[in-house]
Amino acid sequence: MRARWAIVVGLVAACGAWSGAQTGRDVRLTLTEGTSMAAALSPDGRTIALDLLGALWTVGIDGGRATRVLDDGYDAHEPAWSPDGARLAFQAYYRDTWNIWTMKADGSDLRQVTSGPFDDREPHWAPDGRSLAFSSDRGGNYDVWLLTLASGDVRRLTTGGSNESMPAWSPDGKEVAFVSHREPKGIYARTVATGVDRQLAADTATLHRPSWSPDGRTIAYVAVDGPVARLMAGGRNVAAAGEDVHPFRPSWVSATELLYTADGGVRRRALAGGDARRVPFAAEIAFTRDAFTPAHHAFPLQGPQPVLGLMHPSISPDGATIVFGALGDLWLLSTREGDGVPRRLTHDVHVETNPVWAPDGASIAYSSDRDGSVGLWVHDMKTGAGRRLAADATTAAWSPDGTRMAYLDAESKLHMVRVANREHYQVHDRLFEPGRPSFSPDGRAVVLSALKPYSTRFREGTNQVLRVAVEPDTTPEGKGAYAADLWMDPIPHKSVGMRENLGPVWSPNGREMVAIVDGQLTTYPVARDGTPAGPPRRISTELASSPSWTADSRRVLYQAAGGFRLADLVDGSIRAVTPQWTWTAKTTTATTTIHAGRLFDAVAGAALRTGVDIVIEGNRIVSVAPHGDGGHRGTVVDASDSTVLPGLIESHTHLGKSEAQGRTWLAFGITTVRNPATNAFEGQEEREAIESGVRVGPRVVTTGEPLDGSRIYYPGGVALDGGGLVDAHMARARAMRYDFVKTYVRLPDLLQKRGIAAAHAAGMPVTSHEIYPAVAYGADGVEHVRGTSRRGYSPKNSELCRSYADVVQLLTATGMTLTPTITIQGGFQVLTAHDPWWTTDSRLALFPASVAARGTAMRARPLAGAELGALEALVTPQEKLVLDVVRGGGRVIAGTDSPINPPGVALLSEIEHYVRGGLSPAEAIRTATAVPASAFGLGGDLGTIEVGKLADLVIVDGNPLQAITDLRRTRRVVKDGVVYDLERLLAGPITP
Repeated sequence: MRARWAIVVGLVAACGAWSGAQTGRDVRLTLTEGTSMAAALSPDGRTIALDLLGALWTVGIDGGRATRVLDDGYDAHEPAWSPDGARLAFQAYYRDTWNIWTMKADGSDLRQVTSGPFDDREPHWAPDGRSLAFSSDRGGNYDVWLLTLASGDVRRLTTGGSNESMPAWSPDGKEVAFVSHREPKGIYARTVATGVDRQLAADTATLHRPSWSPDGRTIAYVAVDGPVARLMAGGRNVAAAGEDVHPFRPSWVSATELLYTADGGVRRRALAGGDARRVPFAAEIAFTRDAFTPAHHAFPLQGPQPVLGLMHPSISPDGATIVFGALGDLWLLSTREGDGVPRRLTHDVHVETNPVWAPDGASIAYSSDRDGSVGLWVHDMKTGAGRRLAADATTAAWSPDGTRMAYLDAESKLHMVRVANREHYQVHDRLFEPGRPSFSPDGRAVVLSALKPYSTRFREGTNQVLRVAVEPDTTPEGKGAYAADLWMDPIPHKSVGMRENLGPVWSPNGREMVAIVDGQLTTYPVARDGTPAGPPRRISTELASSPSWTADSRRVLYQAAGGFRLADLVDGSIRAVTPQWTWTAKTTTATTTIHAGRLFDAVAGAALRTGVDIVIEGNRIVSVAPHGDGGHRGTVVDASDSTVLPGLIESHTHLGKSEAQGRTWLAFGITTVRNPATNAFEGQEEREAIESGVRVGPRVVTTGEPLDGSRIYYPGGVALDGGGLVDAHMARARAMRYDFVKTYVRLPDLLQKRGIAAAHAAGMPVTSHEIYPAVAYGADGVEHVRGTSRRGYSPKNSELCRSYADVVQLLTATGMTLTPTITIQGGFQVLTAHDPWWTTDSRLALFPASVAARGTAMRARPLAGAELGALEALVTPQEKLVLDVVRGGGRVIAGTDSPINPPGVALLSEIEHYVRGGLSPAEAIRTATAVPASAFGLGGDLGTIEVGKLADLVIVDGNPLQAITDLRRTRRVVKDGVVYDLERLLAGPITP
């Protein structure tokens, strides 16, 4: 494939090394392949429309140079020709939803023909050219809708309970074919006049985009079943064995020939058989990436530092005291003016967080891992005694009378516990990571911020208010049953709360709820049952989080960057309550000499060295010399039969809150982690607690909540309100000292461009799931080879997980980092099937019991045979992409998206995949050492073993440069100059 790359740019040639120079660069690429590209043939059979890289192009039927007809920024896909060939319809994500657009075939006369808060996709023209069929989630799931172009009127064609999409008009205009998920699943056609359906094709695979033959007698479509893609026509597969048919509508060249996309290109195939004909194209793109250098992070930070990681504050019922988590413990802060020094409430090596006051103010409930797993605890304010109420508990809320608590477990099931006797019982099945519960004033129900998707076809939606009964209805009408769940949408198409600890919170008098909406504190009146009773009222003008009420329902505490605010809802005043305290980095003054039998320093091109002494003074390396040349200084660590490497860097993980987590990372030789989406305050707490020595763990490269569009999925997702909040969130990122910014999948391209510019101005790199035009706008990284995409398919690899030259060219020509996360796309299961080493590893004791149970299950039923072969077929192309990018001079950084798979184990598995794909062990190790250190702006301190750099090292038995699996054999790890034996990390909490 590399032989077909054509990179026309003076500063980089195909397969040339990326220099890393931080100067502006002009990039010009000629693309001859497209990953996940659709093609549509014009009615006269002379012109092909392509949707390459989210832009639209046209090229002649015989191929040649492609002409761009739509610019970047629209994320345009799935072009469809009008019957007269004069116009193109397509779906575009220009603002905040997918809409249908049309334009003349030359790109002029651009018109948006649908609008609103819903997603409209997959347009197809009626034969008379007067209307379009499209799919939309306007009705609560995906259905086929019809648009009359002259009037703009839309009407619903399908009304079933299942998702129905990808419509195609029949040539006579009487029927519309579509893909339906009804039983039996298949392709159906509905007669427009009568509404009567008939099934055209039954298929158990995932089906895509039907196309009628010119005479209306035959349907062609694409079917994908695991590692096999089929091009179906007349009930039979006409694709070649192993052909990567892309999941887009095929065009009929004639009654006997199809035009479609496959293997990264445009193909023509005769139904009678024979090889497909390639339609070559060449599409030129050009852009300039402005110069950017990430801001430098000092190690250690010098002098006292403000505490930024203030977690989940809660106001006492009388409004006099705030409790919050920070630096691993709970703290109390008076709200009196001038009294800004917090008092420590708990003091141990474990993590206490999510505190909430009892209604009488006599106790505080909180979550803690002090008995080895996260549970719900109560602290008696008078005696100081603590007791555990429930195991496996995260966030919780008190009932108004203080006798019960509602809490969520690790699987987001809702439970109740009676405080007096610890009797607990489940009241709701699993939800998807809802927010903290809040009780109704009568104590019979709770409300939570919970995700309500727009459809079951795509996962995104808005956070709405869910009312859950927690006590049975004992009235005659209720008959002792629990009332049904009640969904409430106070502000349609807006998220109420971001889940987590961001509301809604019911006022004690029952008249209002308060929540974070569009990042700001908002309140709205409610009826007795919690239903909205009036319009919302915005309270704060700054970004807010963690609201809580005083008992008189007059004041609300909320959090802002750097402190707390107490808002009086009666007189409208807002008063800052700012903790006056600092933390200081903990450093060592010890001197240590490590005698390395073998040393791999991870410097580019370096070979394995033998018999080397590494001398460390404090936290810096002061000498790397042959054994004996520099003498032994301080404590000597004998690694004469081991290999010493730089500490590993995990470039994509999501951190929890436990003391054992830090020891786990170190036990696998990982001394730096990057957390690409987190509650901003929790991320800072993790970093501050480790750097101050409160608990041991790796260095933390952190950010805040991901910036997204109005539809979100994960808790904490920030809806940017059409762009109005970009500046506010960038200001918060600066105030909270983010290391980088993460944007997510529903953020429109032009908003991402604006966000990248703002982040770069503050010295912060930007990463996302997007590759183009993100890379043209200056984005520094792209996460996941596959990963979630708003399109329903990945622009980085095909349904068969194959990536083509466009993806490789963009990465190798620009230096944009790729974090593949192969382990979450089947890789972890494949490696475990071949070698389940981790399921019996001693470090498994550091994980929750659920991880060990998963290992037991995978060992008991390993993948094998056809099942394993099918998964291997999807994993191998991902490994090949890594090889192509690295050998082409691009930058791959190893990350895993753990804890989807066990932290530490997952990173070692990811690195092993790179070697399976063809990288040398040295190249693979550099993806978890020198390359990410440089990409994060930390290359002057981390990533290699050189004089002057920080002493972050891992000592392993064996030789990973000969057998990459030896990287599993951690014996010791050095973090910031401190040596930890594996046995000590396994033994239990380490008191600083």
